[in-house]
Amino acid sequence: MREFISAYCLKKPGVTQEYKAAWNATLHLVGGKIFVMLGEYKDGRPLMTVKMEPAFSDLLRAQYPGDIIPGYYTDKNHWSSLFLDSGVPDDIARAMLDNGYETTFSSLSKKAQAQIRA
Repeated sequence: MREFISAYCLKKPGVTQEYKAAWNATLHLVGGKIFVMLGEYKDGRPLMTVKMEPAFSDLLRAQYPGDIIPGYYTDKNHWSSLFLDSGVPDDIARAMLDNGYETTFSSLSKKAQAQIRA
């Protein structure tokens, strides 16, 4: 189910992946900051939670009600969750990942950004 997600994230500069057993989630980080979590919703449905620009989150939640929801177990303003078994197109999932990466990357110090770009 949406097997491309991890590979897509890992192609981006400076991205690392780790598994957090306590959350039963795979994390993707840039500059040591999480921008994507792959895990499960409380009912067991597979879920991708992404840190994004609030306006983009709001737009997607309005466009895909019930499929993209406020971030599960995260800040509801900056994070949104996508049910991976939903009918939301893969290009929207990729747009979420791109926005999450850029949002997180831009929050890093200029020095950290330069190191990642190098």
